[in-house]
Amino acid sequence: MPKNNSFAAVVLAAGLGTRMQSDLPKVLHYLGDMSLIERAIRKIALLGPTKIIIVTGHHAELVEAELSKRLGPAIFGKIVFVRQKLLKGSGRAVQEAMPQIRAHAHVMVLCGDAPLFRVETVKKMLGYYLKHSPDCLVMTADLAEPGSYGRVKRNHAGDVAAIVEAADADTWEKNITEVNSGTYFFRVKALEKAVHGLKKKGSKGEFYLTDALENIIAAGGKTAAFKLSDPTEMTGINSRGDLAAAYAMLNKRKAAELMASGVTVVDPANTYIEENTVIGRDTVIYPGVFIKGVSSIGRGCKIGPYGVIEDCRIDDGAVIKYSCALESSRVRAGAIVGPFARLRPLSDIGPSAEIGNFAEVKKSIIGRGSKMHHHSYIGDTEMGEKVNVGAGTITCNYDGVNKNRTVIGNGAFIGSNTNLVAPVTIGAGAYTAAGSTITEDVPGGALAIARARQVVKQLKKRTK
Repeated sequence: MPKNNSFAAVVLAAGLGTRMQSDLPKVLHYLGDMSLIERAIRKIALLGPTKIIIVTGHHAELVEAELSKRLGPAIFGKIVFVRQKLLKGSGRAVQEAMPQIRAHAHVMVLCGDAPLFRVETVKKMLGYYLKHSPDCLVMTADLAEPGSYGRVKRNHAGDVAAIVEAADADTWEKNITEVNSGTYFFRVKALEKAVHGLKKKGSKGEFYLTDALENIIAAGGKTAAFKLSDPTEMTGINSRGDLAAAYAMLNKRKAAELMASGVTVVDPANTYIEENTVIGRDTVIYPGVFIKGVSSIGRGCKIGPYGVIEDCRIDDGAVIKYSCALESSRVRAGAIVGPFARLRPLSDIGPSAEIGNFAEVKKSIIGRGSKMHHHSYIGDTEMGEKVNVGAGTITCNYDGVNKNRTVIGNGAFIGSNTNLVAPVTIGAGAYTAAGSTITEDVPGGALAIARARQVVKQLKKRTK
């Protein structure tokens, strides 16, 4: 075994996906907030492959465009695309990718439409492969209903002897419950010889990658199995129904994980939490909440019911009331948001601050203990501590060309229905009168009144 344990990863993504009844390649259908292939790639990237080889076929340009848009340079910089010219099975895909594979000592091969595996599981599988040094290690699982999965035949020593595709299996082989997941680790030299000797099989004349295992064994190599304890991790997705079932499966798995760690998920069947979300103990998640992207929620928080939280950090003891939408924002300890509030990207809600119903914050800092209880919009603003924002307040941050900043000092009181026309600064402890349109800076401790003087006129009586 070479001391250098670096490896390449090959993601098979050339299938037509006809059962999806779609104009999109199957691997571009979304599972939660990521496409199938993006979800798989992000997970295997955590294993540290030196290269990620994506084998595309049907609408290859769409797959390439999606991944270039969604993946950052740290991952996308490792990706090499190989367009499969002859769409004749997984074995043929590996054959066409071999010029990219052969530069490495080891390679992982997996399907782009089966992203339900846990990162911890494939890390263990990689560790097993590196420790025991087989020529091939295949991920398997026992299924009560093996269906269309290839059956794993073992020899008397317990090693893998062959994998028989369901379509080619006889009655005895169809009764085998251990099946092939389609995920492998190979020693590249053994794989190259094995795929070179593949023969066409089946009614479609395809080249099966599973036959490479038999070729390895015939050449005196060793093929071993890494059996999953949770068979759901190898679930492949072939239809819209499979997609829905996979989403329910991921949410059920995440809810169980969170509850085991001390989080209350009131109704797991109606709560949707992405795999990467981190939540502290004694937090309560109410029904109808979607927590997406890379989000973290601290201890002792209350979230929901209903609403969407995406790519946010929420600190200990914060409360997000019902029907709120938060995106790429920070809510600090003890703050209260909602109900019916919206935090747009780059909002930072300070400790013990309160953002109330039908209030919107965008790219702004709300200071400690400040209150903005209802029907207001604060954008491109730096707000100090213990500010009170009256109902109907608007920071007029856009002049038609540029976004301008508003600064509100500590302890300021913004009267109801105030328009703050940026750029403008309201000093510490200053007041604005209700209904004012403020276009100039207000010194600290001053009162600004910017509205027309009320005039009351007696109406003339109409004559009949």
